Amino acid sequence: MDADQNRVADYLDWDFPNLAYLWDSQIRAIVSAAEKLESLSEDDRARSLTLLAARVRAFAHATSDQWLVATAHFMVEDLFKSYFNQFAWGPSVQAYVAATAGEVMKELTRRGFVLHYVVDNTLGQANLAEVLIYLPQLFETAGLAVTGPQLMAADLMLQEDVPLEISRIAEYRDRGHAAADEVVSIWHRERRSSFYLNMDLDDDTPALSMDVALSACDDPKAIVVFRQLLPVPGTKSQIRTPEGIELPDLAGKEESPPMPTTKNPDEEGHADNKEPR
Repeated sequence: MDADQNRVADYLDWDFPNLAYLWDSQIRAIVSAAEKLESLSEDDRARSLTLLAARVRAFAHATSDQWLVATAHFMVEDLFKSYFNQFAWGPSVQAYVAATAGEVMKELTRRGFVLHYVVDNTLGQANLAEVLIYLPQLFETAGLAVTGPQLMAADLMLQEDVPLEISRIAEYRDRGHAAADEVVSIWHRERRSSFYLNMDLDDDTPALSMDVALSACDDPKAIVVFRQLLPVPGTKSQIRTPEGIELPDLAGKEESPPMPTTKNPDEEGHADNKEPR
């Protein structure tokens, strides 16, 4: 058995050494765990999930604020990257994410932290439909409220009885952006953890501003993670940690550059994105 298989075997038996192993996107940890759950009887699966949630809860409760914030950072990153690495949404994946990421989010909330994950990416039209259906479900299961310009554009189309065709989302893009900004502003005020997904079409339209989505940086107990690069191994996101918290030395995890100001997002991360306005 090679090293990666050994790593999978360890934590699929819920004997993981730390929380970082639970969502490792490079070895498809979420899907692998879900497949193991599916091999169990219904009763055994329920017992296994109960044990898993209890172990994650114990780990999270015993974790320092510094490491809990770090865990939240790579958790949302691995959830996002996992979706784009041979991912398959289903009941077992949903149950696993709820028992792991969901428990971490509960501990963050218990300590007064709030997590905001902001993604500003582009995607071809052919792949956008599935992303808008399944990616929100993944993050909602983890315990984050989800909004974004394209999601709100789709909602506006449904409200106006317009056929939900991806090719027509561009017509509602600006209104969807305004609606998403309004929603996320409410969540910031309510201190509700959120995922702001701007998965724009890969065309020549001007980039949308992320100023409002990133405005939670003013909250002293907010963790704000900002990703502009495509979700491939080795790419980095940016993080603004809560006041008084410095990230630990994350062995084996990518280090992140400082969070940009809302007026001047990461200027190095536009190679795969639209040029900023």
